[in-house]
Amino acid sequence: MTNIPDVTSPRVLRELLESHCLHPHKQWGQNFLIDGNIVRKIITALEAEQGDSVVEIGPGAGALTVALAGKGADVLAVEIDRGLGAMLGKILQPLPNIELLIKDALGINWRDLIAKKFPFGHPVKLVSNLPYVISGPFMYNIFQERFPFSRAVLMFQKEVAGRLVAGPGESDYSALSVLCGYFCKGEILFNVGSNVFWPKPKVGSAVILLLPRDRMLGDEEEHFIKMVQGLFRHRRKTVLNNMVSYYNLSRKKVLLLLDDSGIIPTERPERLSVEQFALLARITYNYLN
Repeated sequence: MTNIPDVTSPRVLRELLESHCLHPHKQWGQNFLIDGNIVRKIITALEAEQGDSVVEIGPGAGALTVALAGKGADVLAVEIDRGLGAMLGKILQPLPNIELLIKDALGINWRDLIAKKFPFGHPVKLVSNLPYVISGPFMYNIFQERFPFSRAVLMFQKEVAGRLVAGPGESDYSALSVLCGYFCKGEILFNVGSNVFWPKPKVGSAVILLLPRDRMLGDEEEHFIKMVQGLFRHRRKTVLNNMVSYYNLSRKKVLLLLDDSGIIPTERPERLSVEQFALLARITYNYLN
């Protein structure tokens, strides 16, 4: 890949952007990765190998994309910025195993897209240096769309990474934590300083590994997702009061549902485990249907 420019070089990256009349867009959270060592650590964590199918979100100038191509992976890179996409298309032109899709990642039906782009039943890995401005909404999106990844290595703002892996009772525990814990096993692999990006973000980052886990629910799953988000809108209210207002049910009926679920009515959503939320969703779903 001798004809591919080294986009982890700040000088090369600036020259490329200038030659295409481009600059980083703050509204899209464009902070380009300019550290080859961090790129290698992410690719190693992804365990990318020859013939792997990989989806990359927000390839930027292509630091991770080029490294994945070097491993022989078949990559679908999704980029929202048309100008950046045009530049990236020229950079990646010599690489036949890379496909570039200019599209907003938040508006994609992932299951349909993967079914069209990759062999049926073939595991798909997910990687991204996620723009901070979309990291939370993107994770909600891939959980709601049931993105069928076999392994994901994602870089987030440190605060978002903490929310994803937080447990009950921790200050960062949120609806996103519950959904992540339901669909995945999450682990923060390493922290990343701001000096590995250009331009430098004002906050630190962390790289997280997500592995899919066996799901606890069937038909109740969509109800579970909405219930979790609904109950966390008022995280300081008790589960009893949250359920009464969210479902518009009597206190007597909610008390019975909570009793069947083994949940103390005065408990708050931020103290319930993933398993408790799943059981409550199943019992409530069955009652409502």
